[in-house]
Amino acid sequence: MFQVAYTASVAVGFSYLIGLATQLGILLIAAIPLGVLLVALLCWLPSRAQLLSWSAITVWLLSTVYLGSSDLEYVMLVVVLIAAIAGALWSPWFLAAIWFIHPLWDLIPRDLPEIQQDLPLACLMYDLVVAFYLLWRIRRGFFDGAVVTPANPSGVLKTGLSRTLTALVMLIVLIAQILVVGVISMEEISVWLAAPVAVALIASTLWLPLEGKKAFWLVFTMWTGMTFAHSGQLLEIAVFGLMIIAAVLGYQVSMYYWAMAWAFHGLWHLLPRDHLSHEAAMLMGHWMIPSAGLVFEISIAVYLAWFAWRQGQRVLK
Repeated sequence: MFQVAYTASVAVGFSYLIGLATQLGILLIAAIPLGVLLVALLCWLPSRAQLLSWSAITVWLLSTVYLGSSDLEYVMLVVVLIAAIAGALWSPWFLAAIWFIHPLWDLIPRDLPEIQQDLPLACLMYDLVVAFYLLWRIRRGFFDGAVVTPANPSGVLKTGLSRTLTALVMLIVLIAQILVVGVISMEEISVWLAAPVAVALIASTLWLPLEGKKAFWLVFTMWTGMTFAHSGQLLEIAVFGLMIIAAVLGYQVSMYYWAMAWAFHGLWHLLPRDHLSHEAAMLMGHWMIPSAGLVFEISIAVYLAWFAWRQGQRVLK
């Protein structure tokens, strides 16, 4: 629990540090020190916890650097997601590779705001610090045996390749759900479509073995917790942190925590906000109409409560 909260704090904190360095006009000067600081903050973690932390931070820091500057950035978003997933489930070499590849992406000319003109060169230096650290750790064997595997792997979770492909299938499901929500979220009919979208999402997970289902709802609960945190408001970030804690408790202790988290977050949708936008809805899968978000998340909460009850009954038998 501490490791998850710590990694989330590092990721969010670094977003603020990069933004602060950009505003102060010292991004080029701070690039290498920031890379060294990030390595220092994570290098003490055990191998598996560190591998998962690098996977999460890779998605958090690399996938959104230029997002919105061109449609081509969505291609890199997908590449980063694939590399992060494969790095955690198959081989840490995928993580090192994407941190080495991303500097080449930084060299592509972009139309950036004046305050961000130093961002490409700064990212290039920052990325290489992390890339060489990961290369050194991998070559020393630190991450040997650290990839995530179920206790009794079988079927689609047996090999690193099959685990990665399974995760990518579910990633496609999530992307489809985000796109659907983004398209209909501004429409009044979204209130009526929210429950069917939730049912379709639930149905897409039924083919997964138990460990696969648990991994999916762990990740998706965290993702949902981030719904409003992109605004940067401290209260929204605190709720994001609570959702992360609930997601981990749901995986490690009882799946009822997931049901409670989704029910709470559904009600959280009803809080008036002035920082939502249709662009954010298209990117994150927001329900712009609060009642639609409530219906969607309560529908999933009901399913997760039933799922937790069923697993409890099986254990008793």
